Amino acid sequence: MKKNVIWAIAFLLIFMWMVFKPDSKDLPYFKHEPDMIQVDITGAVKKPGTYQIIRGMTLAYLIDLSGGLKEHADISNIQLGSIITNASYHIPHYQLIEEEIIKRINLNTATYSDLILIPSITENRALEILLYKKENGNFKTVEELLNVKGIGVQTFDKIKVYFFI
Repeated sequence: MKKNVIWAIAFLLIFMWMVFKPDSKDLPYFKHEPDMIQVDITGAVKKPGTYQIIRGMTLAYLIDLSGGLKEHADISNIQLGSIITNASYHIPHYQLIEEEIIKRINLNTATYSDLILIPSITENRALEILLYKKENGNFKTVEELLNVKGIGVQTFDKIKVYFFI
């Protein structure tokens, strides 16, 4: 009986060795370096320049590497999740359209401090307007400014939008 147990253990050891034995065809060890690419980014990012990134990264990752977006970055036409395929990217700025706000004042109630705030009206012209109004009474039309000393056609064309009667 002892002999049968020894044979069973030996058979079991041989069977386990055959199942779990190391494969003689081991693959050689090598280190795989990821594919690196260089990408330029310009425009509305905090640190524009050339960055080396791993192939397959997204545009959002590249923007993050470049310090993030500036305050007026226009990303409405940019897909941040897209995989980087180009050698360079440009993030545009918003095109801010500034409209000049014109404050119109009543020519007959305008004070000296109101008049000198208007572009093309110097201190002397402001005084001349007030003197004209004192000598001739209130203005009946804005075009009457042409009668004021020191205001010609060119100056009048620049300042007429600031006044009403």
